[in-house]
Amino acid sequence: MEIKVSKRVLLACLAALAFSSNAIAITFSNVQLDATAIALTPTGPAGIDSQSSPPSAAPVSASADSVGGPDVATAGAIAGVGLLTASADATGTGISSAVGTAHFAASFLLTNLEPVLVLDFSPLTFATGSGLGTTSLYLTLTSGATTLFSDLITSGTFKRYLGPGSAQLDLVLTSEASAGFPQQGPGNGSAFGLVSVTSAIPLPAPWLLLLVGVAPLAAMKRRVGRALSKAA
Repeated sequence: MEIKVSKRVLLACLAALAFSSNAIAITFSNVQLDATAIALTPTGPAGIDSQSSPPSAAPVSASADSVGGPDVATAGAIAGVGLLTASADATGTGISSAVGTAHFAASFLLTNLEPVLVLDFSPLTFATGSGLGTTSLYLTLTSGATTLFSDLITSGTFKRYLGPGSAQLDLVLTSEASAGFPQQGPGNGSAFGLVSVTSAIPLPAPWLLLLVGVAPLAAMKRRVGRALSKAA
């Protein structure tokens, strides 16, 4: 019974290690934050808002709307340290459009204990009729004069092992929506994006975790086997 209990406990610990996430907040410096929102409809007044926060690390937000009869467009963006959101919605019979953009740029330092940059990107879009909705994220990662990564990234988790040292991060999150194109009839389009940036402690590979767990079990089994042989 003792062997079975020990085995269950050990396997449970291994499972917890394999599936746990050790996210850690990063300390950023030289922070630049920008948020822009633009909303346009055929007959309503244009809505434009732009906010920035250099060199403060305080979050900034922007929102805009335009309403003209059945045509409505709204946009919003929030830029904070390591956290961005952008949204856009357009509906109507005429050409309506909305764009929300959140920008975050900063320097940061990773240590020996947390050398992995982790970026989670969650886009959400919806469209009916002539509506369109898209959300995109452009990531630029540099170290000194060396560009480590510069490209659009898809939804999900982006992980990059950087090791200890300093680097610079630049993120541009954009959500766009449009509706009511000629000859396509009315429609609705909406888009939303959320981005978070953290560091992480790398976990051992699954096969290594399994080896660490199985080795003590094998040793225990051999000791029990020898004890039973002596008793016989």
